[in-house]
Amino acid sequence: MNANILEINTKTLRKNISIIKAYTQTKFCFPVKANAYGHGLDIIVKNSYDLVDYFAVACLSEATQVYSACHEKPILVFGRVEYDDISKVLDCDFIYSIHSIEDIRSLSKIAKESSIKIKVHININTGMNRMGVGFDSYKEVIDKAYNSQHIELLGVYSHFACADDKNHPFNLQQNQKFKEVVAYTKSIKENVICHLANSYGLVGQADVCYDMVRPGILSYGFLPEFEVDDIVKEIQPIARLTSEIIKIISLNDGDSVGYSLLHKGFEGEYIATIPIGYGDGFFRALGGRGFVTIDEDTYPIVGKMSMDAMAISLGTNHKSLRVGNQVEIISNNPSLPNSAKNIAKLLNTIEYDVAATLNERIVRIGL
Repeated sequence: MNANILEINTKTLRKNISIIKAYTQTKFCFPVKANAYGHGLDIIVKNSYDLVDYFAVACLSEATQVYSACHEKPILVFGRVEYDDISKVLDCDFIYSIHSIEDIRSLSKIAKESSIKIKVHININTGMNRMGVGFDSYKEVIDKAYNSQHIELLGVYSHFACADDKNHPFNLQQNQKFKEVVAYTKSIKENVICHLANSYGLVGQADVCYDMVRPGILSYGFLPEFEVDDIVKEIQPIARLTSEIIKIISLNDGDSVGYSLLHKGFEGEYIATIPIGYGDGFFRALGGRGFVTIDEDTYPIVGKMSMDAMAISLGTNHKSLRVGNQVEIISNNPSLPNSAKNIAKLLNTIEYDVAATLNERIVRIGL
């Protein structure tokens, strides 16, 4: 079996979701795009479907993966989809995002040819300027979708641009725009699902939960930097990445380690080789900067990270460490230096990046 294992604590996952549901008291749309933020889509879906109301993905291939794992819940596709591909999966009853009036025309054509109605949520651009219907034309698009014989309008949504900064004034501006969209949409069709809040939006902003929330990173256990309510603080990371020692050597004075001989060893220093590298999606930039833990003792990563391996220094006393000992590469303890949170700080990135870059060479298991 592969030595590199991402362990998913399914009990913690379910607890996190339950905390968020109790906190928001609204429908729960679970984003599982990018292989469930790197955690393993199949494991995540199968261990959460009974707690959530929707799943959300970025593209059609991800939607089919979710459908294979569970077709009991609606699946919303955020991204724009090639219309030729939609005709191949009509039986799956996916829900598609509308980003322009042209999308309605194209989907209506497919639906008419197949004698069905295609379900949609309309994405409204309230200021992020990435995707979605322009704010100045949202009424026209909503009207056209509602009045189409071949489109079933189920929802409207938008997305916060600055939710990680709870005091940013743009959050309020976006919410005010979305309130206008909600009022107009509800005047046409009362039971349309309106949703705006992502993870840090729902814990950082007031009156943003509407009919449904979309807590991605929060469900996986990553809290924002700003202060949150006590109940939210109970959320914990659901994953830990482990590997093992495959070789231990003792250096002589003047010996070096790895590419470019970057790490200069000293007499009696013990070096352990761990079979994980940037080829597994672990950050090459952590070479000479990052840490791992063994039984919560911390050891530095030394030298340049290789594609398939990295070296750690055990110092001059490797105690009882042996080949085969488990090494914690990413800890689920937020206080340790190799937690996803602290790795992200070290690399000036975000926890999403740490988890989502882990690739298929790493085995995912649910516990």
